[in-house]
Amino acid sequence: MARLKTVLTFSLMIAWGACTSSHDTLKSRLEAIGKTDLQDILSELSPKAKGARLGKPYFVVDNYQEFHGDTASVFQAKADLVFFYLDPNLDLCQVRQYRYRTTSGIWDRYDVKLKHIPEKFLAPRP
Repeated sequence: MARLKTVLTFSLMIAWGACTSSHDTLKSRLEAIGKTDLQDILSELSPKAKGARLGKPYFVVDNYQEFHGDTASVFQAKADLVFFYLDPNLDLCQVRQYRYRTTSGIWDRYDVKLKHIPEKFLAPRP
């Protein structure tokens, strides 16, 4: 009986490992989604706002966190992507929050907000 429990436990550990993704896979998939979302944001800008567009729009990954244990059975990771695509004088950026669903293996966007640029992203002023 003890041997059967050991075999079952080991089998479950292998199955669990097959469902989770590596750190590098998570990060590369998030980067790919960020690039796609940035293109979507830019294509949805109204013609009037195109003049306020940043010369080289970009995004940064912020608050990236991976989960382990019971929490990782549903969500393996979460992150905020901060999109900079408007002239800095407007002091606005878009923050999109994502979580990685362990069972489906996809990043799920669950919140989008237009915010003032957080202090930590502002260049120091002399």
